[in-house]
Amino acid sequence: MDLTWLSISSVLIGILIFALKVSLGCGLASLNRREVLSIAGVYLVISIFMGMAIELIPENALSTALNTGMAMHLVVAILLIALGVMTARKWNSHHHDISRKTFWVLSMPCPACLAASFISCSFLVGLIEIDPWKIGAMVGLLFFLSIAIFSLALGRIKSAPSVMGNAMIFLGLFYILSTLLIPAYLNSQKISFAPMNLPVTDMAYSYLFILSIVALGFLARKRGTSL
Repeated sequence: MDLTWLSISSVLIGILIFALKVSLGCGLASLNRREVLSIAGVYLVISIFMGMAIELIPENALSTALNTGMAMHLVVAILLIALGVMTARKWNSHHHDISRKTFWVLSMPCPACLAASFISCSFLVGLIEIDPWKIGAMVGLLFFLSIAIFSLALGRIKSAPSVMGNAMIFLGLFYILSTLLIPAYLNSQKISFAPMNLPVTDMAYSYLFILSIVALGFLARKRGTSL
């Protein structure tokens, strides 16, 4: 029983971390409430769809999708770094804010977020005896509420657009690192959705680590600016 709840907690923490990634773009780009709720609603719909698709997608198709997703993962990493450098440079050099034009690479659904949604739904279906679409709805609702709350909190922080650019660069570097580590992990063992194996937990801890670095960098920059 304790192991089950530990597994569920790990999955939920992973969802919260991915929601925080989305919120970095929404909050630091100062999107209004309607825009934030629209993006959060997209994740709600995607999660419900993922829950409904769990029993329909064969494992062979899932493996192919994951392999294709790794290539897209690298594309997203390059976009994060390129647009992050552009966002930070435009502000630092010309005080020109382009964060509302580049935030989408942080906030829009990417292969990592889609994989997190599907894997989270899959593990929870194996742990809780509830209809898959209800699991998807619960995951989506958690995404929705977390994105809305985190974005509102980050939006209250008056930060320069270069902060979002730096966050994008850090995440892009982490994405590149993950494209090297995840294939090695998948080749070392057969993909399984058994409750005992939780690769999403490892991903969650990795994202928590990188987001902690971003947060420390932001606080250091904020303190340096105020001095």
